Amino acid sequence: MLSMPRAHIDAPMDGPRDRNIFGAFALMISDDIVRASSSRAPEAGPAASALALLAHQPGLSIRMLAVGVGLSHAGTVRLVDRLATEGLIERREHSSDGRTRALYLTPTGKIASDEVLASRDEVIAEGLSILKPDELKILCDMAERVLRDRLENLEHSYRICRLCCYEGCTNCPIDAELHERGVERGKSGDG
Repeated sequence: MLSMPRAHIDAPMDGPRDRNIFGAFALMISDDIVRASSSRAPEAGPAASALALLAHQPGLSIRMLAVGVGLSHAGTVRLVDRLATEGLIERREHSSDGRTRALYLTPTGKIASDEVLASRDEVIAEGLSILKPDELKILCDMAERVLRDRLENLEHSYRICRLCCYEGCTNCPIDAELHERGVERGKSGDG
């Protein structure tokens, strides 16, 4: 094992270095999440996010799903067509807009979504397993503050939570922040 000179270990970290370390950490975890969740999805790309997001927020419109998964409207229509053909999602009448279709997971789609989210959870648990419980709590508290501060609007909330396990997030910081701003997901006529 290589050892670092003591002066280097005790040297204070500078801002750019800290940001680089955090950026590399965030990208590493993000890449691992995307790789693991995509490996459990029926196809590469945004299918995993679509399945997870529809489990999180059943009844989304294609427009809001497009925002969440980061595709154009046309690209999302094609994705929905493929997932519907595979029996993973279904289109239903929208509760407030007769021109819009609401998207829901089928029972098979729920199983696929559960597999996607389980692989995501496994990667996160493994990636953070080096942390002690009190360190993990501190990291989560800081992450919650950043999430709430950086949240832009309702549409951004779908993008942020596109691979979240809603059942596991009983006190969602994004929902709490939206609520404080007087916005509720699924109640805006868009979802």
